[in-house]
Amino acid sequence: MFFKLQIIYFLVRIKLRSLFRNRAQIERFQQRRWHRFARTVLSKSTFYRSYLNVPLDQMPLMHKALFMEHFDEINTVGIRKEEAMKIALQAEETRDFASELNGITVGLSTGTSGKRGLFLASTAERAQWVAMVLHRVVKWSIFKRRKVAFFLRANSNLYSSVQSSVLAFYFFDIFRKTEELVAELDLLKPDIVAAQPSLLRYLAEAQRAGNLSIAPLQIISFAEVLHDDDRTVIECVFGLKITEVYQCTEGFLGVSCAHGTMHLNEDVAIFEKKYVSKHRFIPIVTDFTRTSQPIIRYEMMDILAERTTPCPCGSAMLGIERIEGRTDDVLLFDQDGKIISIFPDTLVRKIARATDNFSHYSIKQVAENRLEVAVGTEPKNKAIVSQLIETAILEVLEGQGIKNTVVVFIEEKVSDKGAKHRRVVRTFKKIL
Repeated sequence: MFFKLQIIYFLVRIKLRSLFRNRAQIERFQQRRWHRFARTVLSKSTFYRSYLNVPLDQMPLMHKALFMEHFDEINTVGIRKEEAMKIALQAEETRDFASELNGITVGLSTGTSGKRGLFLASTAERAQWVAMVLHRVVKWSIFKRRKVAFFLRANSNLYSSVQSSVLAFYFFDIFRKTEELVAELDLLKPDIVAAQPSLLRYLAEAQRAGNLSIAPLQIISFAEVLHDDDRTVIECVFGLKITEVYQCTEGFLGVSCAHGTMHLNEDVAIFEKKYVSKHRFIPIVTDFTRTSQPIIRYEMMDILAERTTPCPCGSAMLGIERIEGRTDDVLLFDQDGKIISIFPDTLVRKIARATDNFSHYSIKQVAENRLEVAVGTEPKNKAIVSQLIETAILEVLEGQGIKNTVVVFIEEKVSDKGAKHRRVVRTFKKIL
């Protein structure tokens, strides 16, 4: 009962602060919350205690390796990394995700990097997350309990907290056979389906082939980059506009509005911008609501393309045109001593204009002048589709003055079960 009251409390607070009319109001709000957070929370963190009087922009930059190295000193609840990791790994092994330590939810994350991370969430933080999800993501009704099919690599007390009198939460373990998941989903007939884009695309193909027959009221995408061609297929098959969520170990960072624009949740975090090109930036996140595990100036590996015009929805929160991928999804080429960057979205959009006669594909830069491409399409179409994709790739590269790149088509490799799909990725080290 107390947990539900906490959710209602945070729901009211979120509704009240969602009335920002302009950027100045948001920035004043952020500064007030940040100073209060620094005073009341950072004093409890051994790592940050010495930075209490340091301006935010002068505090140390954080990244995953450093964050895990100082896990014990950063968290404010006295939890040790070895202890938390043991519980999280045990949950992964047993597939029983009701993992808590001293009343704190413990979870394991690998993200798209594949490297282990740990997240902590107190009961109050869980309640606030549920309130944010109810307010900004899930379409719920007080008149009918909605069935939510949630496809996850690992369940958590954080996610199952969404379970309530208005939402029935069903965990679909993506480590299981996809055919079994489709059969169970067909029996459930969910009102809401939440999954990563690659899995949503698979469900759309199953629906189109007649192996699945569901009519959800909402489709939610998270965990991977949602590419336009996948979006088109999924939205066409289910007749719905996708709700896109920017959620990771570092927090609930953004969600798309009714007009399809991703808005960053600037009422819970400050987003510094590290520009990598015009209108493209890497976000540096400072969350002033995460009390058990402070996220301060955490440099993400994501590249975001910012919206340059106001969104019709009227929100003053920063609009994102698209999430383009990770920093190591950017392809790098050396042309006469000049390093040229090719962003994933440039290739993806060019290929989308050339052909859509595929179910999926991946592009890997395995050496400076070598790209390996795997494409999923019908055998009879493979030669022509491969040719169209190769031509599209080379046109992008040659348009940037990049020559002598070899494009090799390889047989598709089976991805590790539960791995997040990355359509464009660079697997060799940066050019020095």
